[in-house]
Amino acid sequence: MNRIVSVARLHTLGRRDALVWPVAILAIAFTVNAVMFASIPSDAMEADPVTGALASIYVASLAFGAVAVNQHFPFALGLSVTRREFVAGLSLFGLVQVVVYSALLVILQAIEHATGGWGMHLRFFGLGFVDRHSIPVQFLVYAVPMLAMTLAGTTAGALYLRWRATGLLSAVTVLLLLLGGTAALIGHYEAWPAVGHWLTHTSVMALAVGWPLLLALLLAGGSWLALRRATP
Repeated sequence: MNRIVSVARLHTLGRRDALVWPVAILAIAFTVNAVMFASIPSDAMEADPVTGALASIYVASLAFGAVAVNQHFPFALGLSVTRREFVAGLSLFGLVQVVVYSALLVILQAIEHATGGWGMHLRFFGLGFVDRHSIPVQFLVYAVPMLAMTLAGTTAGALYLRWRATGLLSAVTVLLLLLGGTAALIGHYEAWPAVGHWLTHTSVMALAVGWPLLLALLLAGGSWLALRRATP
């Protein structure tokens, strides 16, 4: 256990910027959106506008996952850390990071709700549906997709280490073909109304927690399989 904690600490050495930058990017995105919407006359603004800029911290989490694997995996193996210990340490660090960021988002969403959308009915953190649920549900809605994004980054990093650019680009190509093919089939059978009905009648827990959790598990397994045979 001590070695796993040591590997987790490895990700903080020289990487404090990776811990600060996602929050800094989120703060910058919020400031830009707040200034922009504050400049719009109240009679010209739509009710409870949602900016979508909250995605910035999720994209930053994806980038961190990729960078953490590519930069630290070769160094850790050079220190005689086993692959299993590296994955366990990275998982511990990633979980702590997700918990801290998600707790921060819950707090900011509560402030947003209490201040009437920062005094301008702006929804930056609440997204129009999160604040209607309990705090534990809010936390999971923020945390599980963020965990999936972090694991998407680690999977991309692991694929690059295992098969270099060819493997990573091949995986992206397959993913795009699957998504495009699925969309084409849905359009061919005119099933988009059924998809919309399913989305609107499925619970928030299933859409924002259940499916992302399944994706996170698949990505975690893919990362491990790739790192088992990856060469520094």
